[in-house]
Amino acid sequence: MPQPMKAINTPCTEFMRDAYAPLRNLQDIETVEKIPLEERITRWDFAQNLLDGCRFNPKHPAIIATHRGDIDGPIHTWTFFELERRSVQFANLLHSLGIQSEDVVAVVSPTVPSLFSTLIGALLSARPFPINWMLDSNALADLLVQANVRVIVSLGPTPGFEIWENVCAAVDKITQEYGTSIKVFTLHDPFESKHTSDLLSCADNQPSDSLTFERPYATRDQIACYVHSGGTTGHPKIVKVKHGGMVYRQWAANLGLAFTSRDVVLSDTPLFHIGGLLVRGLVSTADGHSTVIPSLFGARDKSYIANYWRYIERFGITQISGVPTTLSVLAKTPPTHEVISSLRPFFATGSTAIAPAVQARIVEITGSRALQSYGMTENTSHATLDPRDGPYREGCSGIRVPYTNILIVKMSEDGQAIQRYCELGEVGMVIVKGPGVSAGYLDPEHNKGVFLADGSLVTGDLGCLDSDGFIRISGRQKDIIIRSGHNIEPRLIEDALLRCPGVALAAAVGKPDAHAGELPIAYVQLHPGANVSEQELMELASTHIPERPAIPKEIIFLDHIPLTAVGKPQKHILQIDAAKRSFNQALQGVSGPWTLDVDISGGGLRLKIMIAPSETTVIEQIKKVLSNFAIQHQFIEP
Repeated sequence: MPQPMKAINTPCTEFMRDAYAPLRNLQDIETVEKIPLEERITRWDFAQNLLDGCRFNPKHPAIIATHRGDIDGPIHTWTFFELERRSVQFANLLHSLGIQSEDVVAVVSPTVPSLFSTLIGALLSARPFPINWMLDSNALADLLVQANVRVIVSLGPTPGFEIWENVCAAVDKITQEYGTSIKVFTLHDPFESKHTSDLLSCADNQPSDSLTFERPYATRDQIACYVHSGGTTGHPKIVKVKHGGMVYRQWAANLGLAFTSRDVVLSDTPLFHIGGLLVRGLVSTADGHSTVIPSLFGARDKSYIANYWRYIERFGITQISGVPTTLSVLAKTPPTHEVISSLRPFFATGSTAIAPAVQARIVEITGSRALQSYGMTENTSHATLDPRDGPYREGCSGIRVPYTNILIVKMSEDGQAIQRYCELGEVGMVIVKGPGVSAGYLDPEHNKGVFLADGSLVTGDLGCLDSDGFIRISGRQKDIIIRSGHNIEPRLIEDALLRCPGVALAAAVGKPDAHAGELPIAYVQLHPGANVSEQELMELASTHIPERPAIPKEIIFLDHIPLTAVGKPQKHILQIDAAKRSFNQALQGVSGPWTLDVDISGGGLRLKIMIAPSETTVIEQIKKVLSNFAIQHQFIEP
């Protein structure tokens, strides 16, 4: 029999309060934990939480969209009633097509209002799989095959995007190679005309007041959706995200950021990224917040960023949204006449470290503190967060969220077991254990060395804890480059460059950058007698790398790339060289008797500036420049 969707106690009531107890330090976290999590959360179905969020205030605006950053132009609004109606219709449409609860529905689209109903509807009836819409057709086809996708919902033909063309090419490739048939629906820019197979039109004749199929409540360990771990890798790993992890993330975000039903948030982070999908996306819907979509391009839209403070004023935005890259731009363009008093005194940022100077400037111009977080897709977003009511530590990424344990350990040589626990301040492997940890990767082979037998997550990051529980991430054991929140796999760059017959070896590393955190650069060794220019290699990279952020910003030619005994590039040497180049360039305007070196022995980059203590003016100049970088540094007498 069809299951009626009766309203029950909403998570707005369960999870949010007008007044929260102070969250100042680790002791306050431990006070929260005196009540078992199972007494705080009694239902673990995130799809039902989303429906309850829609029912909290049905006439309230759920989604407000402007056209490509034009704050003076038209506005498109959906109420929560409309959002629920459209979500239920899509769920029923999927069921009418024979889609079952474990079938996968891929979603390839920038943020438009109908993307929210697509994700909610798919969570009700299947497993949504939001995919990076900037990937090329080959990368898309690879993910679609891995996940055995039955239905694709894609942005239709739209100026400024190649999504539709890439999706069609990927589907054609799969059909030719595997004979698989995939049903495709389209979403559209709400300010433009609908396309063929428009999802809203196709679902419009479906019932909107209840599901036409029986749907038991999801269990805590039931898989809710798939999210891939890296947006710019050639072969991303697909993570199985649990309903329990998503519900816990909603609860933890509300506690950490003291959300109330009156919040208004900006959705300018892609929803294929776990942070954008949850904290700046579906968690807001489940809480009954109004969500403002400024542009299909999100924070990439220069018109939107130019009007950022006007968005705050016009829509009464309560928390700033932005990764450190966006915040660094905003710090340089403060509000002038705009009234931004709707902002609350704190907001969360993450994806990469924020420069101390940017963090201080944001507080100065807005009165809001940027709370740093540390998280990953495999943990359904953040594991740590700066305490909203207490001081944060420069260079750190907060303290653990309640019910999540952070361990710093030394691993066995094979990476399969914990050898010993580290002392306070000692750098080791960061391990996370808690209710946010996912069910692992879709391909079980990828779980080796990442998910331990007791459910712990080996992050691959190196860091240390201090006596107050603050975590400092000092580096990554893996070679992932993080550019403005984009995870870039070096091999993707290297494989593209090695397509050139004249290239013998290629190695990609991250170069420190004040704006993006890291920029990808590549070191190249040519075959004897080869004559290849940097421009030729850049054109090759642009052709064969599926996403623009992964294209290297610089190519450095070396006579010989340093190799290990087994012939692999010694990337730590190249990372040191890249850092020296970056900081020598940044400090070239500082006059005086100084030299710098880069140390990587502790697992992360650390600058050592040799300078006499008497050179106080020069030291202050150097400190000012380095405050724009998220880098540890020390002054040493020559």
